[in-house]
Amino acid sequence: MGTKIVDMGGWTKDAAESLGGSEAGLKLILGQLAGYPLLLFYRKFLSDKDPKLQHVYFTLSGLFLGHWVIGPGVVHSIYAIIFTYLLLTIAGGTLLSVVVSFSFHLSYLLVGYWYNNTGDEYDISWTMPQCVLCLRLIGLTIDVYDGAQLKLNPDSLSKDQVKNCLTTNPDILEMLSHSFFIGGYFVGPQFSLRKFQEFASPAYHVALPSSPSRFGFKRLMIGVAYLAGHLIGNMFINEDWPNSENYTNSSLPVKLFCLLLWVKIILAKYISIWLMAEGVCVVSGLSYNGSYEDGSPCWTGCANVKLRRLESATRFGHYIEAFNINTNGWVATYVYKRLKFMNNRNISQITTLVFLALWHGWHPGYYLTFFNEFISMGFEAEWAKMWAKSKKVELWKLHPAYQTVTSIIGWVYVHFFLPHCFIPFPLKTASRIFAAYRSVYFVHFLFYLGWPVWGRPVKSYLLPPKAKSVEATKSESTPKSVETAKSEDLTKSK
Repeated sequence: MGTKIVDMGGWTKDAAESLGGSEAGLKLILGQLAGYPLLLFYRKFLSDKDPKLQHVYFTLSGLFLGHWVIGPGVVHSIYAIIFTYLLLTIAGGTLLSVVVSFSFHLSYLLVGYWYNNTGDEYDISWTMPQCVLCLRLIGLTIDVYDGAQLKLNPDSLSKDQVKNCLTTNPDILEMLSHSFFIGGYFVGPQFSLRKFQEFASPAYHVALPSSPSRFGFKRLMIGVAYLAGHLIGNMFINEDWPNSENYTNSSLPVKLFCLLLWVKIILAKYISIWLMAEGVCVVSGLSYNGSYEDGSPCWTGCANVKLRRLESATRFGHYIEAFNINTNGWVATYVYKRLKFMNNRNISQITTLVFLALWHGWHPGYYLTFFNEFISMGFEAEWAKMWAKSKKVELWKLHPAYQTVTSIIGWVYVHFFLPHCFIPFPLKTASRIFAAYRSVYFVHFLFYLGWPVWGRPVKSYLLPPKAKSVEATKSESTPKSVETAKSEDLTKSK
């Protein structure tokens, strides 16, 4: 289980050292970029061929690149796929298959994390594509289960479930192809096997309204720009900066300002590789998602980041909508919405966030990151309710500058607290996280966890106590009629 990338030397090592990065990271980028010529070749020469030939091509190309990037550890992907195929053959479509698949794949991934744990640093190993495959194979098992439910009770499924369900078990070649498709093997995105089956057919490509290559290479160029921003920024503020003496010795204003730059530099790394992977899916045609209202084709079906929403976010809800959206969509479909029977949104949300933390690994930083997400979203939900009820806010909305001012304040709020919420994710261990937080006086905890205290005067200002009702006021101020007074006197005399 403890297979890791070894230092193989050669030109990739020299190139990585000259760029100031790791050989494993460079191989990941090059492996992802190799998807562009492979998928252009596919569209040109193989997209109109028999689906079985297409599946063979996707399987072999993905296996070859997977082995080049992560080494012999690619065999773990094969083990997981074969296990799932046998499980579906024996018990596909049953609740038992879902429970076993969920337990096996998550446990296998967690054991892999344990054996590959090298301390504070993140190593690119077989667990990286395995975490993507974990969700893909669990989702596949659930889709087969939904297909069985569709036959028994069609009205029991939601639109998403009907869209993704499989009424027959896939064969092993389809599963290998779906798993090793180079557009989604290393870092995602997630896409259902049903969608992939449609994609690997000549009719699908004949129906495409135009060539997707232009849009695909546009996403690639944006990804390269983000990667360049990450590499240049990393020269000045590296990922481990909040754990350095320079950070500790800096003044509080410098820390707070540089943290804004630090988090952007780190996130650029994730955004760049997602954009590169998305571009591969676009070039292949897999990302076709219908047409816009004006009739132009939509190629965003495999998007994992919404750049405009991300960079202009005015609340953390926007960031969650725009960042790693395929994983968030998978979790919403296969975990959160399946917990409706609990009739408690908070329990469903907490369970979903715990699953996401487990899926990332054992480090305390992952769990604290998702705890930060929970408290920030809880605060924003309460704030939104209060803001919507305020009569003062209704008057403010009439001012022409309202939208501009609130957008600026919201943008500053998100980008001020974003690094504080994200610090645990790259630092990982409790001692490093505590030291970084202590140095900035746990400012985001004071803000979010202190909301019940500092929020009281804010609520009193925006939602002043309600005045007495008009009816009650009238009844107190209106004198009694003569008949009423006589009636009361008569009652008293009796």
